[in-house]
Amino acid sequence: MRRRKYKRLTFIFLLGFVISIVGFITSFRMYQKDDVILPEKKKEERIVFLNVNNNKSIYLDGVIPTLDRFGILSDPFNFSIQNMDNDTNYILKLVDDNSTVLNKHLRYQLIKNEEDKGVLTLNEEGIIDIGKIAKDEKIDYTLRLWLSFDSEIKKGEVKKYLQISSDSIKLDTSKANAPLLVSGMIPVYYDEEKEAFCKSDTINTFNNEWYNYDKKIWANAVTVSQNKRAEIIDSPIGTEINMEDINALWVWIPRFKYEKENGSVTFVKKEEAAYSAFTFDNISQSGFWISKFEAGLKSDNACITTSMTNKCNNSNNPIYFKPNLPVTNKITMANLFYSFRKMEIKNNIYGFLGNGTKLNSDGTIQKDDNNLDIHMIRNSEWQAVSILSDSKYGINEKIVPNNSLETGKAYLDKKTYNYNILDSGTKASTTGNIYGVYDMSGGKREYVMVGSNLFDKKSNSGFTTKVQEKYYDQEIDEMTTLFKNKYDGEYELGDNPYARGGYLNRKGSVYSLYSVSDYINKISNETNSRAVITVNLGGNDGKEKES
Repeated sequence: MRRRKYKRLTFIFLLGFVISIVGFITSFRMYQKDDVILPEKKKEERIVFLNVNNNKSIYLDGVIPTLDRFGILSDPFNFSIQNMDNDTNYILKLVDDNSTVLNKHLRYQLIKNEEDKGVLTLNEEGIIDIGKIAKDEKIDYTLRLWLSFDSEIKKGEVKKYLQISSDSIKLDTSKANAPLLVSGMIPVYYDEEKEAFCKSDTINTFNNEWYNYDKKIWANAVTVSQNKRAEIIDSPIGTEINMEDINALWVWIPRFKYEKENGSVTFVKKEEAAYSAFTFDNISQSGFWISKFEAGLKSDNACITTSMTNKCNNSNNPIYFKPNLPVTNKITMANLFYSFRKMEIKNNIYGFLGNGTKLNSDGTIQKDDNNLDIHMIRNSEWQAVSILSDSKYGINEKIVPNNSLETGKAYLDKKTYNYNILDSGTKASTTGNIYGVYDMSGGKREYVMVGSNLFDKKSNSGFTTKVQEKYYDQEIDEMTTLFKNKYDGEYELGDNPYARGGYLNRKGSVYSLYSVSDYINKISNETNSRAVITVNLGGNDGKEKES
């Protein structure tokens, strides 16, 4: 009898559990909202809803916390959108209609043209998708919505309706110019859970925010090894990119003007006046890419394993800009400059396209026909990053230095931290988070291209001929002096190549991001540099001709 009674109770319990699940699934109903203005009824709307259940409205009555694995079993809300005009961007939202549950407590699954976008938490704005849609294109959606299992809300009512607009959403309201990618560059964001950079969306969607200078998220991009390049470029948004496949990380510095009187930074358009760093070869630039880390070599490079000058002091060693690499060693300023210029020659390891075949001593490349220019950082470009870092868009305080001979290290409280360690490591970047530029304080001091004396024999730069004027600044500008005095005090400069960023010297002092020094030794263990990419959408413009 006892066993029979136990079986009966077990059956009743299981039946109740099944009924509760079925009850949740069937509670996902649609309701009619008479006062909703339907986008398809407005003639000016470009995008219309098709095949939509019951007037685009969603009603979850008496919703209770639910595990994701049950939420994805709920009845779906199916609909389509179609573009009736020219190609356009669009924003798809769930607009609240007197719900008793806040968006942060809601989870949803979105399937777009049979591609599962995953299970996500509804953001504050109610945005569920942002994208581009071509003329006459139709996109099919399936949506499921439920109350998060971890929500403190135990029961509630959800009333929402779909809304679409044919505008681009601007997550970044700073007015910074959008990054200009060139062939081979892949936009990335950092996934803290995976501790990895992942492929981003150039539309800058809310789920994988590529950049937001208001939030100190500076746009990052990577170039990758040839054997993985096609696979990663064709992979979906959110794909993790292994650091071993990355050969360089880049950070976008948007065009801005600087007001010395109040220290303010204002992002400006390409045709507006700006700080001098945003002019290259007498052409206004909407921004430039800077290598995220100072130049490094693979640990098995002969220069690193032998430390022999003849293995180090040449322009043929493949350069990498990524964390945890030994920095370049025993190389002249000139050979570093030529190493960076060779990064865009035909069949380079980074994926930059172009038919350039031979590097000339003046820095030009024979048969140069691409739309980019890779060069050693000029002083004004270094200073532009310094100014942006010192503004509300950056860390706005002194950067923790790198006290090692490896890229991406931070030295704080007598300990060394990796670039991706929150706070202790990211304080070594120009933003105070992982999206900034590293190694600009400490590490090795870095050469910057400034001053015509670079090409004099007495300068010890290693140059035997003058390079084109676009590759160097004529002199140290007022802003450099202003910031140097603000943070590091006066420093007497000589006729030798200028260096920035400083290094950990024998006395234990570290120069900062803002420091300026000159360096005498021609071949040194204490100097390095980094690369900058400028992008010319008009192509080569005829200024670098075959010679």
